[in-house]
Amino acid sequence: MPILIRLAVAAAVLCAACGGRARPAERVVATAESPSDTAGLLRIRFARGTTSGILNDSLLAGEIRGYLIGAERGQVMMVHAITWPVRQGGAPPATARVRVYSAAGGGELTTPSEPGPLWSGRVTATGDFVVRVEATRPVAYTLAVQIPRRLSVDVADPTASITGTAPSRAPVDYIIEGRSGQTLAASVREADPASLHLYGLDDAGQLAPLAERRKLWAGTLPATQDYVISVVPVDEGARYELTVALR
Repeated sequence: MPILIRLAVAAAVLCAACGGRARPAERVVATAESPSDTAGLLRIRFARGTTSGILNDSLLAGEIRGYLIGAERGQVMMVHAITWPVRQGGAPPATARVRVYSAAGGGELTTPSEPGPLWSGRVTATGDFVVRVEATRPVAYTLAVQIPRRLSVDVADPTASITGTAPSRAPVDYIIEGRSGQTLAASVREADPASLHLYGLDDAGQLAPLAERRKLWAGTLPATQDYVISVVPVDEGARYELTVALR
């Protein structure tokens, strides 16, 4: 049976550093029998010079909603679906689940972690991809799709420092390449409350788990791979300073 995909008129596309301006989404009704059926799907766009596309939407129980995103082969992509209570004072929201598919062939892209509200992985080819969000109970959510900024350090200057403002309550992600045995230190100093989430991209190994809400992590890297360093804000517009040292 076709899956009915209803795109709410209230959905809006926001991007980092766009000054809070939103591009409203038009109401679209479409059917999708497979991830390769992209007719009518809302395309997530990044504003020029930014690394993220962000929108707010909601689902009824059992609904699946699809979005279209373009990316290039080899890029790292992160997709977060952060859920909120549908009614003020209501029960805690159900966790949304995110999956990513090739729009050309319909094949699902692999990720090292179990399906959940966070999807991360490398894009397998240049083209369009379908991001699908689903939930078992009614949910409102913020969907953030990011191509994270890559951090680099050298022997002469092994420290990188970034100041920024979170465009939403979704994590702001960075990537750094590390080798087994190197020492990595990451810290967040915030003008507004924020914490760190640090994990391996290829093995999903948690160095600073999200639930621990750390401000600092330092230790020896267990494997050679890319590592994701996420700044997790408490509120939209949170200001932060991230410092990363790799030796």
